[in-house]
Amino acid sequence: MRLIASCLFCAATLALPASASAWSPLRSENSNVKKGNGLMVQEQYEPALQAYDEAARELPDARGVQLNRGLALLGQDLSEQAKEAFLAAADPSASPATRGDAYYNLGVAYAREGDVISQQEEYEQASAHFREAADAFKRALRVQPGNRNAAWNLEYAMKRIREEEEKREEEQEQEQEQSQDQEQDQQQDQQQDQDQDQDQEQQQDQEQEQEQEQSQDQEQDQQQDQDQEQSQDQDQQQDREQEQEQENESESESEQPMDPGEVQRFLDALEQNEENLPLQRARRRSAGRPPPDKDW
Repeated sequence: MRLIASCLFCAATLALPASASAWSPLRSENSNVKKGNGLMVQEQYEPALQAYDEAARELPDARGVQLNRGLALLGQDLSEQAKEAFLAAADPSASPATRGDAYYNLGVAYAREGDVISQQEEYEQASAHFREAADAFKRALRVQPGNRNAAWNLEYAMKRIREEEEKREEEQEQEQEQSQDQEQDQQQDQQQDQDQDQDQEQQQDQEQEQEQEQSQDQEQDQQQDQDQEQSQDQDQQQDREQEQEQENESESESEQPMDPGEVQRFLDALEQNEENLPLQRARRRSAGRPPPDKDW
């Protein structure tokens, strides 16, 4: 469906005063309005607006001039200023034709804005503009019931309202899905963080256990070393005690005098070159002291 814009250029004229009998310039078409209309045909909207502005100063009560100003502004995409001009043209003092065209073009201005806003994906605002457009087209039809273009554009505006609302609903659903996805992602991230924290805690616990085990092993090793040292010290002490006992025994044995019979046997063994243990013991005992006096 295509939006149909009005291309009506109103030539503002004044009614002939009842008492006038001669020619008056007021009966002639306003030159600035005529100039503006010619420029509008050539799509020269800015100079046309300047001409209409001059005509508005000359004819402040001519609502048709405001209608033409709105069309020139709309041609320059100055929608806000155009809407103000159309509302001024729709004053109750204007003729039904002027009012009908004013409301019609007011709807066109709102609809054009709605198209632009919809392209920006601002569907809620676009829908509001199409609602304003539909309201303006309805007013135009009240003033001019046979305006087919107004009826066509009203249908177009209502269709666009539904489309923008559907787009808005889809956008909201997408936003909800995105929000849910974000929440799920956040939950997954939180779960991953918790898992990582648990893994770190477990790793720390394992490290602590390993350190404790190593510490215990070291303590056990140290204790074993100490026990071994103590055992070795005890063995050495026992060895020293045994050696001391042996030395004491040796000294005790060396201090006892040999009887004459034993001495004689040793001497006989010596003469016979016999090596035996009693001789060795006699030698050790007799070492370092003078032989005993014979008493026999």
